[in-house]
Amino acid sequence: MSGKQKITPYFWFDTQAEEAAGFYASIFPGSKIGKIQHQGDAVLTVQFFLSGQEFTALNGGPMFTFNPSVSFYVVCESEAEIDDAWAKLSGGGKALMPLNKYPWSEKYGWVQDKYGVSWQLTVGKISEVGQKISPVLMFTEKQHGKAEEAINFYTSLFEDSGIHHIARYEEGEGDPAVGTIKHGRFQLDGNIFMAMDSSYRHGFGFNEAISFEVHCKTQQEVDYFWEKLTADGGEEMMCAWLKDKYGLVWQIVPDELIRLIFDPDPGRAQRAVGAMMQMRKIDIEKVRRAADDDSNTVITVHATINAPVEKVWAMWTQPEHITKWNFASGDWHSPHAENNLRPGGKFSYRMEARDGSMGFDFSGAYTAVNENKNLEFTIDDGRHVQVHFSELDGGTFVMENFEAEKMNSIEMQRTGWQAILDNFKKYVEEN
Repeated sequence: MSGKQKITPYFWFDTQAEEAAGFYASIFPGSKIGKIQHQGDAVLTVQFFLSGQEFTALNGGPMFTFNPSVSFYVVCESEAEIDDAWAKLSGGGKALMPLNKYPWSEKYGWVQDKYGVSWQLTVGKISEVGQKISPVLMFTEKQHGKAEEAINFYTSLFEDSGIHHIARYEEGEGDPAVGTIKHGRFQLDGNIFMAMDSSYRHGFGFNEAISFEVHCKTQQEVDYFWEKLTADGGEEMMCAWLKDKYGLVWQIVPDELIRLIFDPDPGRAQRAVGAMMQMRKIDIEKVRRAADDDSNTVITVHATINAPVEKVWAMWTQPEHITKWNFASGDWHSPHAENNLRPGGKFSYRMEARDGSMGFDFSGAYTAVNENKNLEFTIDDGRHVQVHFSELDGGTFVMENFEAEKMNSIEMQRTGWQAILDNFKKYVEEN
């Protein structure tokens, strides 16, 4: 690769991002840690470079699990190098294919490391591949047989792209789908990728644990990649994230957003992050205006709920359930709720102290309703709120973004909204 890396692999960890980045940097020559972004005292993201190639690790919580649908193909130029890398990556992990001689390599192995990330190591020459470390996309389950279509699609989107090599399964090669992709190598804007089909019942596919961040210079470029990658069955997600029609996860990120969220002024940075958290596709001008507006603050709370998204949605939106959880502590309750769940529809929830000493109505109108996905509404005082529901393996991630009011401290508001969300989580999981 030459110049700035266009596409950056992005790892979603629970809490081990900094530890994992340091571990990987200790294995590969010419590696280092880059920028570290904090959220309060906690590490949020870690930029790291492996043999000069850029990667990012996120501490995002326990929602997603790594699997071999995306692995990383590493070219080692000596036996000593592959033996050392194998020993380190397999420590605490497991071999998916043992380090050995194979028809395609004098020495090769496929290993899942202690964090769950998968690596394919081979002895060879970097010059023959074009890159030290290359992402490998494995098309499994309902995506099986689509590797070639995906290669053609991706190479049509990016500049400086092309197909380098295609090898197909033949009779007797262990995969019954003759003619599908055994190994494909292609280039996207100077980044080398690989792809393969596998007809075996793996029980996994692409997910948010590994995504690909596309660095964009302009809003026009953001709009272009967003439109192309969400077309024909793709899915918009929050905060610049999306899934394409094959289920592969991308982040379409303008360079200006990165500059703003790393602004040396912590207030500007926090306001930029708050604006981003309310968006799907990033509107960089809106983020810039929010960063400059010190009169506005967006607060985010979230929870992972051990229940399917359909149940979570129903209990969030149906009045008979709302009255059971819509309060922050046991000395409050919600005796009445009305909810006209449609764009333009009104809602009103009564919240009172159980001793009758005080109470208020929380009311507003919906601006967007997408079942099992998201709600947007405006409170009667003019503040905007978004609620997002993301389906996970075995559960649902709920995130609320709301504009802060001026009477109470930001921390008091965050604590109160989080308490209500935690009460909702408890109610759903117990009923």
